[in-house]
Amino acid sequence: MLCCTTLSLGQEEAIKDSMEVFFKLDKSNLLDESTEAITAAFEKNKERILKVRVAGHTCDLGSDNYNMGLSEKRANSAFEYVKTLGDSYQEKTELFFYGEKEQKYDNRDENRRVFVLFYLEDDDRDTLIKNGCAEAFIEKGTYRPAKTSKSTFELKDFSNTKVLKSNNISVEDTEGRKLYFNSVVHFKATFGGAELAAKKAVKIKMPLVNEAKEGYTFYEGEEKDGNIVWKNTGKPCVLTAGADCKTYDFDWMNSGYCACAMQRECEDDCNTDAFSGVDRPDLTAANIRYSADKTVAEFEEGTYASLDGVTVVDDNNKEEDLDVCEQFEYSIATMDWFPNKHKMTDLKNIIVKSETSPASKTTRLYLKKDALKDVKEPVILVGDRHAKGYAKYADNVVSPTPCLGSVNCEYIVYDVPSTGVYKVGDWNSGAAKPEMEEKWIFKVRLLKESVVFVGNKKTGEVYKAKNAIRKDKTRPKEYIIYDCENVGDLVVYVQNSTKSNFKLYQEALISELKYKKAANMYVMRRLKFTKVQDFSEAVLTKCK
Repeated sequence: MLCCTTLSLGQEEAIKDSMEVFFKLDKSNLLDESTEAITAAFEKNKERILKVRVAGHTCDLGSDNYNMGLSEKRANSAFEYVKTLGDSYQEKTELFFYGEKEQKYDNRDENRRVFVLFYLEDDDRDTLIKNGCAEAFIEKGTYRPAKTSKSTFELKDFSNTKVLKSNNISVEDTEGRKLYFNSVVHFKATFGGAELAAKKAVKIKMPLVNEAKEGYTFYEGEEKDGNIVWKNTGKPCVLTAGADCKTYDFDWMNSGYCACAMQRECEDDCNTDAFSGVDRPDLTAANIRYSADKTVAEFEEGTYASLDGVTVVDDNNKEEDLDVCEQFEYSIATMDWFPNKHKMTDLKNIIVKSETSPASKTTRLYLKKDALKDVKEPVILVGDRHAKGYAKYADNVVSPTPCLGSVNCEYIVYDVPSTGVYKVGDWNSGAAKPEMEEKWIFKVRLLKESVVFVGNKKTGEVYKAKNAIRKDKTRPKEYIIYDCENVGDLVVYVQNSTKSNFKLYQEALISELKYKKAANMYVMRRLKFTKVQDFSEAVLTKCK
């Protein structure tokens, strides 16, 4: 037998008591233990029974029609036994059957049941009101001279933000400061529609919504402009752990709303959830890695087969970015690895180093707010690794994940794809690429169909020079050089692979080449070219 007491009084209602008895599969006959339980329950309440409801149920095996009939038989079986306990019970007992409609338990055996609900006459006695883990114990004489049998008691507990809002319960205290809650309960005692004043304290058990931690204090609700706001009593909330429930226990003389809550740490914590928020990352957690500057990466399970050897680096000097020499070595222009460099004012890189490539997961990055205080709207530009190993960046811009909780007091948080390559800075999506003014002609003597890269050693920009057009004719040996602040910053790298058995390359500072003023042309002579089997063998010095 499962027997529990849930007492709920209405103005004209009785105290309610209930019990259940269970049946074998496909059977409707009462077991011996069930008859004993029914007898004991009726004997206990015999002087107070006003009405009885007997409801039959089945598990979900079988058809709807069959189960409806089986639940009726089970209810009748219990009802017929109740009649043997006393002639008066026949008129006091109502019969209901629901088939498989109400599957109360996960276990099918427990759904093969009859539920017996007693409506009991009450005198002024100790009363327990229970709603799940929430409880209110009202000792006899608490509301004298009004009789308990004529009183109404209400007990509700709230466990999510949506329900708070629907009941006009604010998350702010009387000073307008936002709170986090771990328990909210409403208890009310009335008689004839009027609220009762307690002569003794009601013992309230307030169920925890989340795990207990230090800092929660007892608050009482006050009405303000149609909403319930919270007054701090200063009493600490202390955990009581029972067999099935964790509760905060208080002796309370008042009716209305009470809560265990704490003030939020900072105004930046704009989390809309009244009951939970993201705390600062636990740096000792197994899925956490962090840099020397305390930039923290929290990895989703499966991002790496193992986090052994995974490190987080703040690349404050942007050493991972390709300089002019590295772009020449990879034979790429800035456009190839950072096509929208003009849109970003980058502060630094964050690099997650690992011997293996990450899976397609999401990584949460925590960046110290103090380190980004000079960045107006810090974003992360998510990069990726080219097969050759260098980082490349497109337009995958990630803004901060806002309003998470107390973590926002110290960190700016980003949920990013787990590529392991990130840029931090300001991103201006509307920034136009600067117009490049054609300034000089660069000529490669005797070599046609070359690939010419032009690098600016001051800015780090590299572009692939296009062929010049003069007199409506494309010149295969001549290339356009764009204007810059100082021609001495420009270096050219020429590749020519027209020969089948070797390749030719040459690197030179523009300012060191012969300049023909009349043609506004810099000329590179053929005799300085170096032969290689592959351009990866090129030895570059001018770009340094």
